[in-house]
Amino acid sequence: MSETIVSMFRRQVRASGGRAALRSKRAGRWVATSWTEWSARSRAIARGLLDASIAPGDRVVIAASTREEWAIADVGILLAGAVTVPMYPTLGAEDVAHILRDSGAKAVFVDDRAAADRLFSGAASDARPPLVVVFDPAPDGAEGTATTLAELERCGRARLADPSSDAELEARGAAVTTDDLATILYTSGTSGRPKGVTLTHSAFDHEVRSLGPTFGIGPSDEQLLFLPLAHVFGRVLLIAQIRIGFTSSFAESPLRALDDMLEVNPTFFASVPRLFEKIHQVTVDRASREGPVKERLFRWATHVGAEVSRARRAGRRVDLTLLAQHRYADKLVLSRIRGQFGSRLRLAISGAAPLAPELAEWFHAAGVLLLEAYGLTETTAGATANRIGRFRFGSVGAPLDGVEVRIAPDGEILVRGGNVTRGYWNDPASTAEAIDADGWLHTGDVGVLGADGLLEITDRKKDILVTAGGRNIAPQRIERMLRESPWISQALVVGDKRPHLVALIGLDVDAVRRWAREQRLGGTEADTDVAHQADVRGLIEVEIDHVNRRMATFEAIRRFSILPDDLSVERGELTPTLKMRRRAVEERYRSEIERLYRA
Repeated sequence: MSETIVSMFRRQVRASGGRAALRSKRAGRWVATSWTEWSARSRAIARGLLDASIAPGDRVVIAASTREEWAIADVGILLAGAVTVPMYPTLGAEDVAHILRDSGAKAVFVDDRAAADRLFSGAASDARPPLVVVFDPAPDGAEGTATTLAELERCGRARLADPSSDAELEARGAAVTTDDLATILYTSGTSGRPKGVTLTHSAFDHEVRSLGPTFGIGPSDEQLLFLPLAHVFGRVLLIAQIRIGFTSSFAESPLRALDDMLEVNPTFFASVPRLFEKIHQVTVDRASREGPVKERLFRWATHVGAEVSRARRAGRRVDLTLLAQHRYADKLVLSRIRGQFGSRLRLAISGAAPLAPELAEWFHAAGVLLLEAYGLTETTAGATANRIGRFRFGSVGAPLDGVEVRIAPDGEILVRGGNVTRGYWNDPASTAEAIDADGWLHTGDVGVLGADGLLEITDRKKDILVTAGGRNIAPQRIERMLRESPWISQALVVGDKRPHLVALIGLDVDAVRRWAREQRLGGTEADTDVAHQADVRGLIEVEIDHVNRRMATFEAIRRFSILPDDLSVERGELTPTLKMRRRAVEERYRSEIERLYRA
């Protein structure tokens, strides 16, 4: 039987009571919040929202970093029968203004007074809702027109002392149905204005019911959570916790996630591929700096690990000689790679962007299982996923329970199921374009279903390039190969209606600087100096030649340019989840692209 998030939460509080639900680092130590304490705080917030005239179905924005208070406020909003609207606190003023106005938000939760000031500046200055709540009080207590979370909770607790007030809140939560809206998640998108994806309580219930069996997660597990809760991936992990009953520990920040990993010692965590790419690059780079003997040992050990991984994935028996080598390799090298994640890690989930199969294979060689999943905001996160007992690197797995996937004649991936959105808020035209009369969501992604029933993503439908010679080329595949280089952080391949392909390359400046210092090159203090070094250009040229050798002749990159600085969210070149906005980047560097074709 389907549940609302409200009924899920109440059931879990009754079942788990004093067990640790949330953990955060405060004053240098990890402090736990029990399920009972979480419930008391969220109920106080809900009562405070009722007293602030928040009615059933009203929209309440949370524009804050990933933290324990986010989760507590989220549940409070839902207990009040309202709708949570997550928003990235780093969005530009125009997007903030659009989301606040389009959603009709009646309240907003933010990190602190400074965050509120930033949020309601510029184009958003007159879009401020009646109630603004700050998680962290100002040191001088000067909150202006904002209310502190502590004050909202204090007022709510006082009101709940009255049995009639408590009964009113209970009735509000009980009146929520599975068909009611739980959230509006505005997609960052790679072009155009954000659209509000509507997700019901039923959609979340459908999604999180399958996550426990899919990944083998139970109440005794603990996750380290550092993904943005404004993204559906992070939000579903939080709601999965409510259903399953495991513990969520909040990283101090995404930059501190690896340090926190060693302290929290999680059994699983989820991330975007960039974290795994960075760990791989740093680990390989560190091995190369330890001298030729240790570097050879590192390469031998990872090779042995890869041989064992391939045999086990193929279901072959590992011979005794290789097993003996593997024990030695594991003791000297592989356990150190694995140890970066603590000692309890069973698996890591990768999503939100493509994961290079070579990267998943490298980690598996070290004993770390990365399971890639695929989905959209419109599918309440996962539509397909690899399982512990059924995975193939390079695929995004099989459909989740109750989800159908098929491939349209033009290669587009179509998804149907209880986790699919009912449409876009205030946008019937976009809804009709995305969801057909038979309920199939047209994802915009292109892929194939393998003989083993596992889905492979090959490209974005709208991103396919058609050269002047009529060749269809998937640029994301080439860009992914380029990003496998330790020196390249971003790559944009251009060639639509052009005679051949060219590329814009963003450097991993830290890695290139280290390389430059080792080569004793000068002028490496500024990003622009690095980008214009002739030796650096030669380094990137070698990487592009390596990729070109793996491509068909018509897919080869003929010319390239190194960007003078990193692509950024602030300039609108990246989405908040660090996906490239192709049109924005092409527009900014239009003259450079034209120069490459004239050269």
